[in-house]
Amino acid sequence: MYQDIVELISSREFDRAEEMLGEKTEAGGWCDEAYILAATIYIETGRSDQAYEMISQGLRFNYRNYELYLLLGNYYEEININQAWLCYENAEFYCNNDEDRETIRQFRFCAEQDGNWNVKKTAVVIPSYDQAELTKQCIKSIRENNIESSYEIVIVDNHSTDGITEWLKDQKDIRLICNTENKGFPYACNQGIKAAGPESDILLLNNDTIVTPNAIFWLRMGLYSEGKTGAVGSVTNQAGNNQRIEEEFGTTEEYLQFAEKNNIPMKNPYEKKIYLIGFALLLKREALDEIGLLDVRFTPGCYEDNDLGIRLHLAGYGIYLCHNSFIYHYGHGNEKNTGIWDRVMPQNKDKLKDKWKFDMRYYTFVRIDLLELIEQKFDEKISVLEIGCGLGSTLAKIEYLWPKAEVKGIELVDQLVRIGSNYLDIIQGNAETMEMPYEPESFDYIILGDVLEHLYDPVGLLKRIMPYLKKDGFILCSIPNIMHMSVIMSLLKGKFEYRDSGILDRTHLRFFTLESIVKMLEESGLGLNHIAGIFQDTEEKPELERILDLNIPGLAAEKQFQIFQYIIKAEKTKR
Repeated sequence: MYQDIVELISSREFDRAEEMLGEKTEAGGWCDEAYILAATIYIETGRSDQAYEMISQGLRFNYRNYELYLLLGNYYEEININQAWLCYENAEFYCNNDEDRETIRQFRFCAEQDGNWNVKKTAVVIPSYDQAELTKQCIKSIRENNIESSYEIVIVDNHSTDGITEWLKDQKDIRLICNTENKGFPYACNQGIKAAGPESDILLLNNDTIVTPNAIFWLRMGLYSEGKTGAVGSVTNQAGNNQRIEEEFGTTEEYLQFAEKNNIPMKNPYEKKIYLIGFALLLKREALDEIGLLDVRFTPGCYEDNDLGIRLHLAGYGIYLCHNSFIYHYGHGNEKNTGIWDRVMPQNKDKLKDKWKFDMRYYTFVRIDLLELIEQKFDEKISVLEIGCGLGSTLAKIEYLWPKAEVKGIELVDQLVRIGSNYLDIIQGNAETMEMPYEPESFDYIILGDVLEHLYDPVGLLKRIMPYLKKDGFILCSIPNIMHMSVIMSLLKGKFEYRDSGILDRTHLRFFTLESIVKMLEESGLGLNHIAGIFQDTEEKPELERILDLNIPGLAAEKQFQIFQYIIKAEKTKR
């Protein structure tokens, strides 16, 4: 059907080939060969972006098409020789034609002659503790979806008693370490890392996962996207740290079908992260050699991956979430461990805080509620300044969602800046007193998420930053509501007790109601563009309702007692 187009391409009559291909796809639709020919035409005529799009669409149509991976390798030849080589390796994995396989190997060989080529094998390190069927399923998924020469499997069994150890001993392609007691996740990972090939990159993988087609391939593509990338991780159906996909399905099979369409080329697949969940975490060997192994103080597990992220950033390495790598995660843990994690998580959270002298969870919260107030489309340019940006998680999310965004941050705590400035433009300073290093009218948005209540002079700060806001720019902020029923009812009982977080956070210097928020904005030369409340009912609600029934003159509306926090979008007052 397409032989005439092939001949036109061979004779370099690309315009006529493209015209004829368009006629045929319009009449009969797209197929594997049509995508291959379209990508070839675009590559040959120097239209790399269009070629990439055709390859992406073709792999969505058929993710097993080895010729498209070969073309993807051709695309990357001029960009990144390591990624090109990985594409050729994946093409060889899917290839079912001996003659074509030899051609692909020649491409791999040529890439290896490049002085910048340095791709390592991946050692998949899996701590195992019972869950025999899930462990078998996990190992099977690795074997089925990756070329054998690209990986090695290291299992560290933490004294399983369900027969999985005997099965593992019979597997010829597995390096097995058997512990006589449950050593926990960090210790077992370290054992596996030490047992792996000394040059292999390390994929820490939970045994309750299914490695989907191309998931590890795209992780490796992310790991070798640039030289200082130290770690990459997958998206999944069950995880924290904003690594969970938005889609929800009812069955495992539906998630696996999702993976086939998700694990394809994406123009913007990488999201900067402070850390990644250790259920599927690929680490570059040279980075791991520099920063050291997992910290076993976090045994049996939890927060060792947070700690790893901090150390990687302090050493200058990048960490990325790969949105085009989905790995299925059962995530329910082992029945023998029921209740353990409820006890361990707060303990290890405190251990992390003691080690680094700050509460990581407090400074890594992504303010999606504020980002929803940004008006620009995702393909538009925006400039954003965040004051009190913590470790920069919200700014990193903006960079991912708006790839053309320019983001900057100011953070008071020096230790946070040391970490966050590794991957974002974050400077240390007190926004109330520092000299701002920005040009007037630089920003479309200035974000103050839970910041104004910590200041000596909130109005003064708003006036200070106003010159740096564009004429049609916006201030986005969140402010806790001191009128919330939990505070009012405590006051009526004679109590006003500070806490580690929340409305009565012990670090708060100012308190606000809806009326005082509006007044503060007006004094600063700002007007409300949008205001919303985050509602939170508490056990005090019945008592509050009885008070509201007293019909006290001038009493505020009931909803003002139910709002925990106000979300605000303000703009310069037109004068």
